[in-house]
Amino acid sequence: MAGEPGPVAERCGGLVRAALLEARPAGLRTSRLVAATRLTPSKVARGIGHLRDIGAAEHLTPSIWCRRDGCVFSDEPADWTGYE
Repeated sequence: MAGEPGPVAERCGGLVRAALLEARPAGLRTSRLVAATRLTPSKVARGIGHLRDIGAAEHLTPSIWCRRDGCVFSDEPADWTGYE
């Protein structure tokens, strides 16, 4: 079905999520995510996109990107609205 994630997106998302949870509360820049997950930069981007999709649908802590920390899970609602 269109709109459903494929197995590659799910796998990439799972690896990115695990790396971000391990680094929490710090974030990881793309180069660090590539090293931690052993994925290509495009697959890391695909994984981040998958996390954003499922995070919203399943009411999980959203991932945000900031210049200082890179991609990070933030528990602060102010960060979410600032990112939007």
